[in-house]
Amino acid sequence: MKISKVTIAFLLPLCLFLGGCESIKNITDPLGDDKKKNKDAKTETKDTNSVKADEINLYFVRPADVLTIGQDVELYLDDDEVGELSYSTKFQTTVKPGTYELATKVGWSLSLPVTGLGGACKFEGDYKFTEENYYFKIVFDPGLLCGEHEIIGILESEYSDLAADID
Repeated sequence: MKISKVTIAFLLPLCLFLGGCESIKNITDPLGDDKKKNKDAKTETKDTNSVKADEINLYFVRPADVLTIGQDVELYLDDDEVGELSYSTKFQTTVKPGTYELATKVGWSLSLPVTGLGGACKFEGDYKFTEENYYFKIVFDPGLLCGEHEIIGILESEYSDLAADID
C-alpha cells in the first residue's frame, strides 16, 4: 500500500499533537501512574537526625506570564492536590519534615505554538525539606511537544519581591 506525501503531512502533525502531552492520558487523576512508585517515598526517605524544624512552611508564587494567562496550575504534594495558582497569585502550605514529590498540572490547556503542540504537561520533582521555610516560584517552560510549569526554588528576598508585585 502506497501512502501519499499529503497523507503523511497530515498524519505526522496529528500524531505529534495527540501524543505530545502525557497528562492527556489521565486528566481526572494526573499523577495516578506515579502513585504505586511513590507510595512509600515519604516514610522511606525521612531523616529526623538532620531536621531543624517540626513544621515546614512552603511558599509558592506564580508570577505573571503572558504565555499562560488562561491556565490555572494545580499544585500537588505526594499525589494530593493542595492548592491552585491562577495567573499572578501566591500560595502557602505547611508539611512535616521529609522528602516529598511536588508536581504541577494544568487540567486543560490550549495547544498554541508558544506553549507547545500538546499544551502544558505535568511537572514533578522530589524535594527534601529540613529547614523552617522554603520559597518557590512556578515558571512556565515552553517545549516542542508540551511545556511545563516548573517549580523552582528561590531565595526569600526574591519571593518577597515577586509577592509584593502581586499584592
